[in-house]
Amino acid sequence: MGRALCFPDLSGKQLVELQRLLRSRSTPIGVQRRAHLVWQLAAGASLAEASEWVELHYTNAHVWVKRFLGAGVAGLLDRPKSGRPCVYGPDLTTEILKVAAARPKELGLRFTTWSLPKLQEYLRGRPGLEQVTRSTIRRRLREGGLRFRTGQSWCQSNDPEFEVKKTKS
Repeated sequence: MGRALCFPDLSGKQLVELQRLLRSRSTPIGVQRRAHLVWQLAAGASLAEASEWVELHYTNAHVWVKRFLGAGVAGLLDRPKSGRPCVYGPDLTTEILKVAAARPKELGLRFTTWSLPKLQEYLRGRPGLEQVTRSTIRRRLREGGLRFRTGQSWCQSNDPEFEVKKTKS
C-alpha cells in the first residue's frame, strides 16, 4: 500500500463539477481519467492505488494532482497546445465561398465550372492570396458547407449496341 496523500476535502461545487465530467459522454477520455483519479483520492485512496485504478503512471498522477490542487477542476483540462499560427483569417473563407459560389463566366473567365486548380489560380491572382494552397481552399470550402467533387467524364453514342459494348470492356 502506498504512502497516504494528504488530500484536502473537496467543496460541494468541486464534487458537482467532477461528477459532471465523469458522467458526460462528451468529456475526453483523458480528462475523465484525471477526474476519476481525483474522485478516488477524495474518497480516501492513496495516490498509488488511485493511479493504478485509473491506469495512470504514478508520476503522471502526481503531476495531475498538483495541477488540481493549484487550479481546481480546471487544472484537469488540457492546456492549449502551441502550433503554427493561422496564415489567413476568416476573411479568406468568405472570399473563397463568394468566388466558388459565383459562375466563372460572371467573373469574366472563359470556362463554365470551377475545378480546384482553377479556383486556386483565380484566388492567387487576388492581393494577399498569392500563396493560398489547394488544401487551404478545400478546408475552407468544407467549413462553409461546400465540397469539390472530382469531375466525371462520359461518352454518348448513337450505336444501338453501345450499352452492351460499354459493359464488355
